[in-house]
Amino acid sequence: MPTLFELYQNIIRESPFAQANEVALRALLCEIQGLIEMSDFYLKKDEEIKDLPTFLSYLARFLNGEPYQYIIQKARFINRDFFVDNRVLIPRMETEEVVYKAIELIRDSNNSSSPSIADLGSGSGIIAITLKKTFPHSQVFASDVSKDAIAVAKINAEKFGADISFFRGDVLEPFIFSGIKLDFLISNPPYITNIQEIDSGVIKYEPYSALVDKDELGFYKKVFSMYKAVAKYPFTMIFEIGHDMKDKIATLLGTMIPLAKWEIIKDINGQERILSIYIEK
Repeated sequence: MPTLFELYQNIIRESPFAQANEVALRALLCEIQGLIEMSDFYLKKDEEIKDLPTFLSYLARFLNGEPYQYIIQKARFINRDFFVDNRVLIPRMETEEVVYKAIELIRDSNNSSSPSIADLGSGSGIIAITLKKTFPHSQVFASDVSKDAIAVAKINAEKFGADISFFRGDVLEPFIFSGIKLDFLISNPPYITNIQEIDSGVIKYEPYSALVDKDELGFYKKVFSMYKAVAKYPFTMIFEIGHDMKDKIATLLGTMIPLAKWEIIKDINGQERILSIYIEK
C-alpha cells in the first residue's frame, strides 16, 4: 500500500491540474486518513493510505474539476468545519471578513448583549451560526429562497448546537410577515451580473441562483426598499459586495437611503468588498 507522500508525489508529477491545486489534493488525503489539520499531512506523510479505493474515487472527481469541499462534504469557515454539498455555495475567505466586521459592529453597539440579527440568503448557515456562537444570547434568524439550502443550514445548526430560526422566502418578506424586528442585518447575497467573471468550475458545480443576480443590484434594492418594516433603530446592515460595485452602491444609497451613514471597506486583498450601513432613525 502506498504512503500518503508517495501518492501525493505521483499525482502531482502526472497531473498539472493537481499540481496547480495541490492544497485541495492534500485536503483529500487528510480526509481519508482522518487528519484534522492540514499541517498533519507532513507529520504523517509516511503512513500508508488507509482506504485506497475511496481515495481513488475522490481523486477521479477532483481531477474532473469538482471542488474538493463537495467531495469531502466539508468546508472550513472561521475555525469551524461546516457541512456543504452542491445545494449551497462553498464558503469563501472574503465572507469571513464580512462576518468579522459584523462581529466588530455588534460588539461596539449599545445592544451587544442580546441583539436581534438576521442573515439573508443564508445558504449553508455559516454567517448565522457563527454569529449565534459568538453572541449566545442573541436572537438569530436566517432566510433563503432555497428549501435545499435551508436543509443544509439546519444540518449545520444542529451540528454546532446553534438555536436559529429558519425561514424560507425572498429577502425580508418572511420577517415582515412574521412581525420580526431586527437590530442587525447581514448578507452575502447573489450580486454577480456578468457570468464571464465566474470560473467555469464554479458555474458547473455551485448553485447558480446563489451567485448571479439577473437584475443588477436587485437584492440590495429590495432590502433598501423594505428594511423599515423590520428595523429597530439604530439599525445596522452589513453586506458583501462585488469588488467593482462601489460607485453603483453609492448612487443607490444616495437615492434610496440618503440619510444613512455608510462606508465601504477593503478586504485583505485591497478589494472594496464590505458595505456597512448605519441608520439612526
